[in-house]
Amino acid sequence: MNSDSRESSAAVGDILGFLSQRRSQPLLSSPAPDKAEIETIVESALHVPDHKRLSPWRVIAVEEGQRDKLAGLWNQFAVMENKDENKLKKKAARAPLILICIASIVDHPKVPESEQVITAGIAAYTMLMAANGLGYQGYWRTGTLAYDRNVYSALGLTESESIVGYLYLGSGVANTRSRPEGKTLQDKLSYFV
Repeated sequence: MNSDSRESSAAVGDILGFLSQRRSQPLLSSPAPDKAEIETIVESALHVPDHKRLSPWRVIAVEEGQRDKLAGLWNQFAVMENKDENKLKKKAARAPLILICIASIVDHPKVPESEQVITAGIAAYTMLMAANGLGYQGYWRTGTLAYDRNVYSALGLTESESIVGYLYLGSGVANTRSRPEGKTLQDKLSYFV
């Protein structure tokens, strides 16, 4: 085994260890990624699988000073949908940085919308992992705020766009949440015979 192979094996071990330790962290505070780190996080997603290189996604970064503005936008939704405005304001304050991950569908004869939404989802997950790699904690949320056309309109999304998730990012205590219980590898893996 040459030295390149050993380095590759070590990197693979680090990656697998990193992936197996990933946990959502809902208790977040400052500091959050700064602008240079936000750019690094988003740039990491430029390398996700992407049929025909359509790059069918984009991100809106909501920094700490803009969370009240986002809460105001969500409150417009709350009034229309009879939702609790205070609860939505608390949602906007959950983390010092929120990345709104958007599927931005491109009309293409060989790449169906479903593939493009998957690419956007992979991009969102890659950004979450990149933030973790930079030492930040976070979690991915959806809910009614990710599916309502009134919210889309208020955020300036086009008719071909939708939210795949809100990434809440910041600093947190070391995440000691246990591995999710329930399904096992045996439940999820079978071999074609």
